[in-house]
Amino acid sequence: MIVAFVNPRATLLHTAETHETDRRSNGLSALLQEAELIPVTDLDEEGLLGVPAAFTSWQVLLRGAVVIGPDGLEDEAWRRLSLEAQRSSEQAVTLAYQAAGHIEQLGQLGLDVTLVGRSGAPLLVRITHPHGLELALRQAATGLREWLSDGPFSSALTLEVTPDTVTVLPRDIRVEGAVNYVLGHLNGVSLTVGVSAETSDRAFLALCDYALLPGESQLLEQVVNAAEADDLD
Repeated sequence: MIVAFVNPRATLLHTAETHETDRRSNGLSALLQEAELIPVTDLDEEGLLGVPAAFTSWQVLLRGAVVIGPDGLEDEAWRRLSLEAQRSSEQAVTLAYQAAGHIEQLGQLGLDVTLVGRSGAPLLVRITHPHGLELALRQAATGLREWLSDGPFSSALTLEVTPDTVTVLPRDIRVEGAVNYVLGHLNGVSLTVGVSAETSDRAFLALCDYALLPGESQLLEQVVNAAEADDLD
């Protein structure tokens, strides 16, 4: 059995649907049609319904905070671990949400700042722009990095930045931890493949036998930039 851990953003799911993005998504789906697909995403159960793929196995949702089993139910053991991390970081996440709101208002960035909760506790802060303006998101990310570095929560929270989303979440909730947990419950696996376009997924991709990246991705962009910097030395 081949298992593919897939972050659908910028692979199966695109902010702006075009003929080119449809071609790529359809081609990726065809390539992975013999694999058991496991989503690894910041989406929740409802958001995952918008992804054009059939996920009938395990699911890793909300950046690893939630693991859904093949029976469609949330894994109870993983839920207890995540809730413990949520509770210990509740104040930090709430204050990060307030800080993100202040940064947005002061800069008049036009961002949507959302406090996402789970199991009755704050889980993460999600920042998006209604028109996908990357410059505004980068400004917000810079402001939050400064807030974290100047405050007492740098060891409690982590900041993840993609071209269309800025996320602040507890440092103890790690997507690679959830993927590793799922790997421990799989049997009869002959090959694992990780699919993502995002830098923040590097750790979970490293757990797989192979990593599959779009030609235009944060990860490859970093590799190219690093190589160009080495050439200048």
